Amino acid sequence: MSGSAGFANAAGGQGGHGSAGGGRATTGDAGVGGGAPAGSAGVGFGGVAPAGGASGVAAAGAATAAGAGTAGTTSVAGSGGKLVGPGTYALPPPSQCHNQDYIDFQEGCIQGDATSLCGGKCSTINACLESSAEKPYADVTFICPRFMLFSDEMAQAALDDGNSDFNYAVVGHDVDRGAIDGDATSTCCQCYELVYAYPSPYNERQVLTNPDNPDPPSSAIPLPKPLIVQSFNTAATPTTFDVYMAAGGLGANNACAPNLQPQARSGKYLYDAYPADGQPSQGGVKPVSLYSECKTDRQWVTTESLASAACQGRVAAACAELSSGISGLTQEAQRSCVQSNAPDSDYHMNWSVYVMKIECPEHLTQVTGCKLASQGLPAVEHDLGSPGAPPANPAFWTKSTAGHPYETTTMEDCCRPSCASKDWVEGKGLTADADYNAFYSCDVTGAPITE
Repeated sequence: MSGSAGFANAAGGQGGHGSAGGGRATTGDAGVGGGAPAGSAGVGFGGVAPAGGASGVAAAGAATAAGAGTAGTTSVAGSGGKLVGPGTYALPPPSQCHNQDYIDFQEGCIQGDATSLCGGKCSTINACLESSAEKPYADVTFICPRFMLFSDEMAQAALDDGNSDFNYAVVGHDVDRGAIDGDATSTCCQCYELVYAYPSPYNERQVLTNPDNPDPPSSAIPLPKPLIVQSFNTAATPTTFDVYMAAGGLGANNACAPNLQPQARSGKYLYDAYPADGQPSQGGVKPVSLYSECKTDRQWVTTESLASAACQGRVAAACAELSSGISGLTQEAQRSCVQSNAPDSDYHMNWSVYVMKIECPEHLTQVTGCKLASQGLPAVEHDLGSPGAPPANPAFWTKSTAGHPYETTTMEDCCRPSCASKDWVEGKGLTADADYNAFYSCDVTGAPITE
């Protein structure tokens, strides 16, 4: 598993992987055009890859792959292999040499023996928690920037699936037994539809219409578009959905920011510079709790206070501190940071949500790399009724096992997600596509590591 468990923090209003304000997200270290390991597909952010990887292209650029992949695997060329769909993000499957935590020698991998399975790389390094000193033959891996809320790939996938009335995201979420997750043993690669109801009465009372009397609760600001999300990480909480977005909040782990604590054991980071606002464990760049410019004189948040030039100026200044040497990531992260704090799409706070477990849309799984077999779950529900009201479809859960509605939290810590290991998918009894059986891991250039 990647990282240690962490739980929602009422004061900070954030939850996630690692600690109260934390989470997990993105990839890489600084340096444009770094060489990717053989088998990496440099889509979105990567530099030029050697034989076995695809050439790096601009964000949402066309994916290509040629030559021999990771040792023991084969990449595809042109349209003859797994490159299906629109071609801007569809890739060969995740590398079968990087989609498990350890490869047993009985499978044919001999540590350090380049002639054995996977070139003798019998494990992977989580950029947050491990180093090359501990695993001298392993590749350092991160989460992929393409999973970020408002990334080009996520936006295009929603359009290609006919879901333009939603945004796509990935979330940390643990099994809520006896409620929406039934008797499942893992949430990895499961998809959910989140419909926003109102700000959390427990963590965001200042954003309710009447904070002094929040019953019944209603929002003082516009509700964000509903999300379609896929679970990419464990060690969150069973009753929250921890949404990955830029500057979403560090927790107990950090491979994002060289200027912040804790330090990554790998010594590698996604960004060259990173905003310190709201760090650590206070939710990152979160204006509804962090900036006085975003509140009224009574410390409440309204549409007018959030949309004020002073408030949005503070947000823009903090988001502008996101900087990476990985081509395209600076711009995409800054956009994610700004848009997730905009008055009409303020995802960067704790919301109460109605939730339905659904079959994953095809193009969302092409972005993430993990596709489960059909479970007989509902398809995406588009008829959601009045904003803020419970959807008519009874498949939506209105309460968690905690006795109150599910909530969203936010995060970014840049570690390899636990669901990038098939041990948390097939190893937990889930049936996945034989090839697309885990989330992509990314290398230090932000390129997904593929077959």
